[in-house]
Amino acid sequence: MCRPSPTICLVKLPVRQHSTVIGLAERLRSLADPRRRRGRRHPFVSVVLIAASPVLAGARSYAAIGQWAASAPQHTLARLGTRTVGALGVRVAPSKATIRRVLTLACPGGWPS
Repeated sequence: MCRPSPTICLVKLPVRQHSTVIGLAERLRSLADPRRRRGRRHPFVSVVLIAASPVLAGARSYAAIGQWAASAPQHTLARLGTRTVGALGVRVAPSKATIRRVLTLACPGGWPS
């Protein structure tokens, strides 16, 4: 079964009941998470935002996206909605493999290799 790419959903303008502009995170929250419930550790929106940030900065591969995510400061990870671990609330970015897996499920055939 082939799903339309989420980029189509992001490009189309929403039906506006009010004259407010919806941000990217809000638009991403309207998309369905393509993963199974079992084993989810990172929020879908967070993974997509973490992938989009280095791509906007010029990253061209999953390796570059993974390096950016691994070296992102805590305040950036907090703004992107990553999960916290431990009593100190340390933010943990998803791994390169997790980012690749989520993006492949969300956008089959439409992401850099």
